[in-house]
Amino acid sequence: MRPLRLVAAHGGPRARGVAIGRALKTEIAAHLDAWRGSIVPPGGGDVRDYVADLLRETDFKTAIRRHAPDLLQEIEGMAEGAGLAPDDIHALQLLDEEWAYRARRSAQRSPQKCSSLAIASSDGPTWIGQNIDLGAYTDGYQAMLRIGPDGDKPAALVFTTAGMIGLMGVNAAGVGVCVNALPQLPNAAEGLPVAFVLRRLLQMHGLDEASELVLSLPHATNQHYVIAAPGGVRSFEASAAGVVEHRPDDPSRVFHTNHPLTALASPEAPGAWENSEARLRSLTDRLAAGAPGLGEIEAALCARDDPSHPVCRSGGGRYGFTTGSMISELSPGRVASWASAGPPDAGGYHAFELSD
Repeated sequence: MRPLRLVAAHGGPRARGVAIGRALKTEIAAHLDAWRGSIVPPGGGDVRDYVADLLRETDFKTAIRRHAPDLLQEIEGMAEGAGLAPDDIHALQLLDEEWAYRARRSAQRSPQKCSSLAIASSDGPTWIGQNIDLGAYTDGYQAMLRIGPDGDKPAALVFTTAGMIGLMGVNAAGVGVCVNALPQLPNAAEGLPVAFVLRRLLQMHGLDEASELVLSLPHATNQHYVIAAPGGVRSFEASAAGVVEHRPDDPSRVFHTNHPLTALASPEAPGAWENSEARLRSLTDRLAAGAPGLGEIEAALCARDDPSHPVCRSGGGRYGFTTGSMISELSPGRVASWASAGPPDAGGYHAFELSD
Protein backbone atom coordinates (compact mmCIF):
# COMPACT_ATOMS: atom_id res chain seq x y z
CA MET A 1 0.00 0.00 0.00
CA ARG A 2 1.27 3.49 -0.82
CA PRO A 3 1.50 6.22 1.86
CA LEU A 4 -1.59 8.38 2.20
CA ARG A 5 -0.98 11.62 0.32
CA LEU A 6 -1.53 14.88 2.19
CA VAL A 7 -2.90 17.89 0.26
CA ALA A 8 -3.12 21.32 1.90
CA ALA A 9 -5.83 23.73 0.74
CA HIS A 10 -6.15 27.25 2.14
CA GLY A 11 -8.14 30.38 1.42
CA GLY A 12 -11.72 30.74 0.25
CA PRO A 13 -13.86 27.90 -1.11
CA ARG A 14 -12.99 28.25 -4.78
CA ALA A 15 -9.28 28.74 -4.06
CA ARG A 16 -9.29 25.59 -1.93
CA GLY A 17 -10.95 23.65 -4.71
CA VAL A 18 -8.51 24.88 -7.33
CA ALA A 19 -5.56 23.90 -5.10
CA ILE A 20 -6.96 20.40 -4.56
CA GLY A 21 -7.79 19.99 -8.24
CA ARG A 22 -4.30 20.98 -9.33
CA ALA A 23 -2.54 18.84 -6.72
CA LEU A 24 -4.60 15.73 -7.54
CA LYS A 25 -5.30 16.37 -11.23
CA THR A 26 -4.04 13.00 -12.48
CA GLU A 27 -5.61 11.06 -9.62
CA ILE A 28 -9.00 12.77 -9.98
CA ALA A 29 -9.25 11.92 -13.68
CA ALA A 30 -8.22 8.31 -13.03
CA HIS A 31 -10.58 7.97 -10.06
CA LEU A 32 -13.47 9.35 -12.11
CA ASP A 33 -12.82 6.72 -14.78
CA ALA A 34 -12.48 3.97 -12.14
CA TRP A 35 -15.73 5.04 -10.46
CA ARG A 36 -17.57 4.93 -13.78
CA GLY A 37 -16.01 1.52 -14.46
CA SER A 38 -17.34 0.19 -11.14
CA ILE A 39 -20.95 1.00 -12.05
CA VAL A 40 -23.13 -1.50 -13.84
CA PRO A 41 -26.23 0.40 -15.03
CA PRO A 42 -29.49 -1.46 -14.42
CA GLY A 43 -30.48 -3.15 -17.66
CA GLY A 44 -27.12 -2.38 -19.24
CA GLY A 45 -26.30 0.59 -21.42
CA ASP A 46 -23.55 3.18 -21.48
CA VAL A 47 -22.39 4.31 -18.04
CA ARG A 48 -21.95 7.93 -19.15
CA ASP A 49 -25.58 8.03 -20.26
CA TYR A 50 -26.56 6.49 -16.93
CA VAL A 51 -24.64 9.13 -14.94
CA ALA A 52 -26.23 11.85 -17.09
CA ASP A 53 -29.63 10.35 -16.20
CA LEU A 54 -28.63 10.44 -12.51
CA LEU A 55 -27.88 14.14 -12.70
CA ARG A 56 -30.97 14.94 -14.76
CA GLU A 57 -33.43 12.93 -12.65
CA THR A 58 -32.23 14.19 -9.25
CA ASP A 59 -31.96 17.66 -7.74
CA PHE A 60 -29.34 17.87 -5.03
CA LYS A 61 -27.98 21.26 -6.04
CA THR A 62 -30.99 23.13 -4.67
CA ALA A 63 -30.22 21.88 -1.15
CA ILE A 64 -26.47 22.33 -1.67
CA ARG A 65 -26.94 25.97 -2.71
CA ARG A 66 -29.11 26.61 0.35
CA HIS A 67 -27.17 24.71 3.01
CA ALA A 68 -23.58 24.43 1.68
CA PRO A 69 -22.97 27.07 -1.02
CA ASP A 70 -19.27 27.29 -0.14
CA LEU A 71 -18.84 23.57 -0.86
CA LEU A 72 -20.48 23.99 -4.26
CA GLN A 73 -17.87 26.67 -4.97
CA GLU A 74 -15.18 24.28 -3.77
CA ILE A 75 -16.16 21.53 -6.22
CA GLU A 76 -16.41 24.08 -9.04
CA GLY A 77 -12.88 25.19 -8.17
CA MET A 78 -11.76 21.55 -8.06
CA ALA A 79 -13.11 21.03 -11.56
CA GLU A 80 -11.22 24.11 -12.75
CA GLY A 81 -7.98 22.97 -11.12
CA ALA A 82 -8.29 19.44 -12.52
CA GLY A 83 -9.35 20.60 -15.99
CA LEU A 84 -12.61 18.64 -15.85
CA ALA A 85 -16.27 19.49 -16.38
CA PRO A 86 -18.05 20.70 -13.20
CA ASP A 87 -20.81 18.10 -13.72
CA ASP A 88 -18.19 15.33 -13.65
CA ILE A 89 -16.90 16.50 -10.26
CA HIS A 90 -20.44 16.99 -8.98
CA ALA A 91 -21.34 13.44 -10.00
CA LEU A 92 -18.27 12.09 -8.22
CA GLN A 93 -19.58 13.48 -4.92
CA LEU A 94 -22.74 11.37 -5.24
CA LEU A 95 -21.26 8.10 -4.02
CA ASP A 96 -24.16 6.95 -1.84
CA GLU A 97 -26.68 8.88 -3.90
CA GLU A 98 -25.73 6.96 -7.04
CA TRP A 99 -26.20 3.67 -5.20
CA ALA A 100 -29.61 4.82 -3.92
CA TYR A 101 -30.63 5.94 -7.42
CA ARG A 102 -29.56 2.58 -8.84
CA ALA A 103 -31.42 0.71 -6.10
CA ARG A 104 -34.61 2.68 -6.82
CA ARG A 105 -34.35 1.66 -10.47
CA SER A 106 -33.46 -1.99 -9.96
CA ALA A 107 -34.50 -2.98 -6.39
CA GLN A 108 -31.12 -4.64 -5.91
CA ARG A 109 -29.90 -5.92 -2.56
CA SER A 110 -28.40 -3.44 -0.13
CA PRO A 111 -24.61 -3.06 0.00
CA GLN A 112 -22.93 -3.51 3.38
CA LYS A 113 -19.97 -1.23 3.85
CA CYS A 114 -18.20 0.78 6.56
CA SER A 115 -17.82 0.36 10.32
CA SER A 116 -17.67 3.27 12.78
CA LEU A 117 -17.08 3.81 16.49
CA ALA A 118 -16.76 6.56 19.09
CA ILE A 119 -15.78 6.33 22.75
CA ALA A 120 -15.93 9.22 25.24
CA SER A 121 -14.33 9.56 28.64
CA SER A 122 -15.00 12.02 31.45
CA ASP A 123 -11.33 12.11 32.48
CA GLY A 124 -9.50 11.21 29.27
CA PRO A 125 -9.66 11.73 25.51
CA THR A 126 -12.60 10.98 23.27
CA TRP A 127 -11.89 8.61 20.37
CA ILE A 128 -13.62 8.36 17.00
CA GLY A 129 -12.76 6.04 14.13
CA GLN A 130 -13.98 4.36 10.99
CA ASN A 131 -13.14 1.89 8.27
CA ILE A 132 -14.60 3.04 4.95
CA ASP A 133 -15.29 0.21 2.50
CA LEU A 134 -15.77 1.44 -1.05
CA GLY A 135 -14.21 -1.20 -3.28
CA ALA A 136 -10.80 -1.95 -4.75
CA TYR A 137 -11.40 0.50 -7.62
CA THR A 138 -10.58 3.31 -5.14
CA ASP A 139 -7.10 2.03 -4.29
CA GLY A 140 -4.38 4.46 -5.27
CA TYR A 141 -6.69 7.47 -5.13
CA GLN A 142 -6.88 7.95 -1.34
CA ALA A 143 -5.79 11.32 0.08
CA MET A 144 -5.93 13.39 3.25
CA LEU A 145 -7.07 16.99 2.80
CA ARG A 146 -5.84 19.61 5.23
CA ILE A 147 -8.49 22.30 4.87
CA GLY A 148 -7.38 25.68 6.21
CA PRO A 149 -9.60 27.88 8.40
CA ASP A 150 -12.00 30.16 6.55
CA GLY A 151 -13.59 32.94 8.58
CA ASP A 152 -15.20 31.29 11.59
CA LYS A 153 -14.92 27.83 10.05
CA PRO A 154 -12.16 25.80 11.74
CA ALA A 155 -9.39 23.96 9.97
CA ALA A 156 -10.06 20.29 9.26
CA LEU A 157 -8.37 17.03 8.33
CA VAL A 158 -10.56 15.15 5.86
CA PHE A 159 -9.94 11.63 4.53
CA THR A 160 -11.14 11.32 0.95
CA THR A 161 -10.64 9.85 -2.48
CA ALA A 162 -9.37 12.12 -5.25
CA GLY A 163 -12.10 14.45 -6.45
CA MET A 164 -14.44 14.00 -3.48
CA ILE A 165 -14.84 16.72 -0.85
CA GLY A 166 -14.71 14.20 1.99
CA LEU A 167 -15.51 10.80 3.49
CA MET A 168 -14.66 11.24 7.22
CA GLY A 169 -12.72 13.72 9.29
CA VAL A 170 -12.01 15.92 12.28
CA ASN A 171 -11.62 19.66 12.82
CA ALA A 172 -9.50 21.98 14.93
CA ALA A 173 -12.43 22.62 17.29
CA GLY A 174 -12.24 18.95 18.29
CA VAL A 175 -15.33 17.80 16.35
CA GLY A 176 -14.96 14.44 14.61
CA VAL A 177 -17.47 12.89 12.19
CA CYS A 178 -17.70 9.36 10.77
CA VAL A 179 -20.46 7.85 8.63
CA ASN A 180 -21.84 4.53 7.46
CA ALA A 181 -24.63 3.66 5.06
CA LEU A 182 -28.08 2.53 6.24
CA PRO A 183 -29.60 1.33 2.96
CA GLN A 184 -32.70 -0.08 4.66
CA LEU A 185 -33.97 3.46 5.33
CA PRO A 186 -35.67 5.79 2.82
CA ASN A 187 -33.72 7.94 0.37
CA ALA A 188 -34.79 10.67 -2.04
CA ALA A 189 -33.88 12.35 -5.31
CA GLU A 190 -33.42 15.68 -3.56
CA GLY A 191 -31.90 16.95 -0.32
CA LEU A 192 -28.32 17.27 0.86
CA PRO A 193 -25.92 14.46 -0.19
CA VAL A 194 -23.76 12.69 2.39
CA ALA A 195 -20.41 14.29 1.45
CA PHE A 196 -21.88 17.77 1.91
CA VAL A 197 -23.48 16.88 5.26
CA LEU A 198 -20.11 15.56 6.45
CA ARG A 199 -18.20 18.68 5.49
CA ARG A 200 -20.87 20.98 6.96
CA LEU A 201 -20.62 19.12 10.27
CA LEU A 202 -16.86 19.63 10.19
CA GLN A 203 -17.49 23.39 10.12
CA MET A 204 -19.10 23.27 13.58
CA HIS A 205 -17.44 24.24 16.88
CA GLY A 206 -18.86 21.70 19.30
CA LEU A 207 -20.93 18.57 19.80
CA ASP A 208 -24.21 20.37 20.51
CA GLU A 209 -23.86 22.70 17.50
CA ALA A 210 -23.05 19.78 15.17
CA SER A 211 -25.92 17.72 16.57
CA GLU A 212 -28.40 20.55 16.03
CA LEU A 213 -27.21 20.87 12.45
CA VAL A 214 -27.53 17.18 11.57
CA LEU A 215 -31.07 17.22 12.99
CA SER A 216 -32.05 20.25 10.90
CA LEU A 217 -30.63 19.38 7.47
CA PRO A 218 -32.76 17.82 4.70
CA HIS A 219 -31.06 14.46 4.13
CA ALA A 220 -31.16 12.94 0.66
CA THR A 221 -29.56 9.69 1.71
CA ASN A 222 -29.89 6.97 4.34
CA GLN A 223 -26.81 7.35 6.52
CA HIS A 224 -25.58 7.07 10.09
CA TYR A 225 -23.55 9.97 11.48
CA VAL A 226 -21.50 9.55 14.64
CA ILE A 227 -20.27 12.88 16.00
CA ALA A 228 -17.64 13.16 18.72
CA ALA A 229 -16.01 15.96 20.70
CA PRO A 230 -14.05 16.08 23.95
CA GLY A 231 -16.24 14.54 26.64
CA GLY A 232 -19.11 13.26 24.50
CA VAL A 233 -20.41 11.33 21.50
CA ARG A 234 -23.78 11.26 19.72
CA SER A 235 -25.25 8.98 17.07
CA PHE A 236 -27.85 9.84 14.42
CA GLU A 237 -29.64 7.62 11.89
CA ALA A 238 -30.65 9.95 9.08
CA SER A 239 -32.77 9.41 5.99
CA ALA A 240 -35.16 11.19 3.67
CA ALA A 241 -37.85 10.46 6.28
CA GLY A 242 -36.02 12.38 9.00
CA VAL A 243 -33.39 11.89 11.68
CA VAL A 244 -33.59 9.61 14.71
CA GLU A 245 -31.01 9.80 17.48
CA HIS A 246 -29.63 6.43 18.47
CA ARG A 247 -29.10 6.32 22.22
CA PRO A 248 -26.97 3.28 23.15
CA ASP A 249 -27.24 1.71 26.61
CA ASP A 250 -23.82 3.17 27.37
CA PRO A 251 -24.04 6.76 26.07
CA SER A 252 -20.26 7.08 26.10
CA ARG A 253 -19.79 4.37 23.43
CA VAL A 254 -21.18 4.14 19.91
CA PHE A 255 -20.56 1.18 17.61
CA HIS A 256 -22.35 1.11 14.26
CA THR A 257 -22.25 -0.72 10.94
CA ASN A 258 -24.88 -0.97 8.19
CA HIS A 259 -28.21 -1.68 9.80
CA PRO A 260 -30.32 0.75 11.85
CA LEU A 261 -30.27 0.28 15.60
CA THR A 262 -33.12 2.69 16.39
CA ALA A 263 -34.86 3.91 13.21
CA LEU A 264 -37.58 1.71 11.73
CA ALA A 265 -36.27 -0.15 8.68
CA SER A 266 -37.88 -1.74 5.66
CA PRO A 267 -38.10 -5.53 6.03
CA GLU A 268 -35.43 -7.63 4.34
CA ALA A 269 -34.91 -11.34 3.84
CA PRO A 270 -33.60 -13.35 6.82
CA GLY A 271 -29.83 -13.13 7.00
CA ALA A 272 -29.65 -9.89 4.99
CA TRP A 273 -27.93 -8.15 7.90
CA GLU A 274 -25.51 -10.98 8.67
CA ASN A 275 -22.42 -9.14 7.46
CA SER A 276 -23.30 -5.91 9.25
CA GLU A 277 -24.23 -7.70 12.47
CA ALA A 278 -20.97 -9.68 12.49
CA ARG A 279 -18.88 -6.52 12.15
CA LEU A 280 -20.90 -4.77 14.86
CA ARG A 281 -20.39 -7.76 17.16
CA SER A 282 -16.64 -7.69 16.54
CA LEU A 283 -16.35 -3.98 17.46
CA THR A 284 -18.57 -4.38 20.52
CA ASP A 285 -16.78 -7.47 21.84
CA ARG A 286 -13.42 -5.72 21.57
CA LEU A 287 -14.28 -2.22 22.83
CA ALA A 288 -17.41 -2.31 25.00
CA ALA A 289 -15.51 -2.42 28.30
CA GLY A 290 -12.46 -0.80 29.86
CA ALA A 291 -10.62 2.28 28.64
CA PRO A 292 -9.35 1.42 25.16
CA GLY A 293 -6.58 3.51 23.68
CA LEU A 294 -5.05 3.85 20.24
CA GLY A 295 -3.63 0.31 20.18
CA GLU A 296 -6.93 -1.34 21.06
CA ILE A 297 -8.88 0.78 18.56
CA GLU A 298 -6.37 0.05 15.79
CA ALA A 299 -6.69 -3.66 16.54
CA ALA A 300 -10.50 -3.45 16.43
CA LEU A 301 -10.45 -1.75 13.01
CA CYS A 302 -7.89 -4.30 11.75
CA ALA A 303 -9.99 -7.21 13.04
CA ARG A 304 -10.96 -10.27 11.05
CA ASP A 305 -12.76 -12.05 13.91
CA ASP A 306 -15.35 -13.48 11.51
CA PRO A 307 -13.38 -14.53 8.39
CA SER A 308 -16.51 -14.28 6.24
CA HIS A 309 -17.46 -10.84 7.54
CA PRO A 310 -14.31 -9.03 8.72
CA VAL A 311 -14.18 -5.45 9.91
CA CYS A 312 -11.01 -4.96 7.84
CA ARG A 313 -11.65 -6.04 4.26
CA SER A 314 -9.21 -6.79 1.46
CA GLY A 315 -11.43 -8.70 -0.95
CA GLY A 316 -12.74 -7.74 -4.36
CA GLY A 317 -16.08 -6.46 -5.51
CA ARG A 318 -17.43 -2.95 -5.21
CA TYR A 319 -17.71 -2.97 -1.41
CA GLY A 320 -15.34 -5.77 -0.35
CA PHE A 321 -12.27 -3.57 0.15
CA THR A 322 -11.40 -1.17 2.95
CA THR A 323 -10.42 2.01 1.11
CA GLY A 324 -9.01 3.50 4.27
CA SER A 325 -9.26 3.89 8.02
CA MET A 326 -9.04 6.95 10.27
CA ILE A 327 -8.81 7.30 14.05
CA SER A 328 -8.81 10.60 15.94
CA GLU A 329 -8.09 11.45 19.57
CA LEU A 330 -10.00 14.50 20.80
CA SER A 331 -8.97 16.36 23.94
CA PRO A 332 -9.46 20.01 24.96
CA GLY A 333 -6.79 21.93 23.09
CA ARG A 334 -5.44 18.89 21.24
CA VAL A 335 -6.51 16.85 18.22
CA ALA A 336 -4.44 13.93 16.90
CA SER A 337 -5.27 11.69 13.93
CA TRP A 338 -3.97 8.50 12.36
CA ALA A 339 -5.03 7.09 9.00
CA SER A 340 -4.28 4.37 6.49
CA ALA A 341 -4.54 4.14 2.72
CA GLY A 342 -6.20 0.79 2.13
CA PRO A 343 -6.77 -1.95 4.73
CA PRO A 344 -4.99 -0.82 7.90
CA ASP A 345 -3.69 -4.28 8.71
CA ALA A 346 -1.68 -4.18 5.47
CA GLY A 347 -0.06 -0.74 5.52
CA GLY A 348 -0.54 0.40 9.09
CA TYR A 349 -1.57 3.79 10.41
CA HIS A 350 0.35 7.05 9.93
CA ALA A 351 0.01 10.23 11.99
CA PHE A 352 -1.44 13.43 10.54
CA GLU A 353 -1.47 16.92 12.03
CA LEU A 354 -3.96 19.75 11.63
CA SER A 355 -1.19 22.29 11.11
CA ASP A 356 2.11 22.42 9.27
